[in-house]
Amino acid sequence: MEEHEHLRRRLARITERLARLRELDTAQPQAPNLLGPDPRRHARHAMFGADLHAYRNRPLAEDRLAALEEKAGCPLPEDFRAFLAEIGVGPGPYYGIDADWLERTARETCARPFPDGERGPIYLDEAGDEEVEDGYLVTTDIGCGDIIGLVTAGPARGRVVFLLYNKDEWSLGPPFLDYYEQWIERGIERLGADPRPSMIV
Repeated sequence: MEEHEHLRRRLARITERLARLRELDTAQPQAPNLLGPDPRRHARHAMFGADLHAYRNRPLAEDRLAALEEKAGCPLPEDFRAFLAEIGVGPGPYYGIDADWLERTARETCARPFPDGERGPIYLDEAGDEEVEDGYLVTTDIGCGDIIGLVTAGPARGRVVFLLYNKDEWSLGPPFLDYYEQWIERGIERLGADPRPSMIV
């Protein structure tokens, strides 16, 4: 019960800090933006990817969470599941927490243990035909073919994993909520700088 209350308070704090980040990262009208059907300048946010998710968070209903777990063949890590139910998909590092990625990559391989260690090669053979596929769910598109996942099975369950295909390397990061909070706090700190950065990754 105490653990549940701690998680509830933590998610409330994340919600509050996310609102502060949203407030600080208002779109700047003179900033260049590659989004849009014409070459004119469009308003853009300083936080990389915010032009796409626009800080619109969409909590996932219980039936969608249950369907995700059924497709994955395993329960989601408790903190991540609670995050999706309370805060949801949308804002997040790089291009945000993407519901489509979650649903597309929820498959039976999620229930198999993720490889041991803190880092390793993505490609398991010289030809590059076999790659790390077990024990994670994709949460975020970093861009340039690289992704961030959440480890769903094995000793690192609940931690983020960076899958850098351009470097043929995966590496483990912190637990998901720690990672998400670090992203928020880094953004708040950098947006308070003078002069304000034009882009924060």
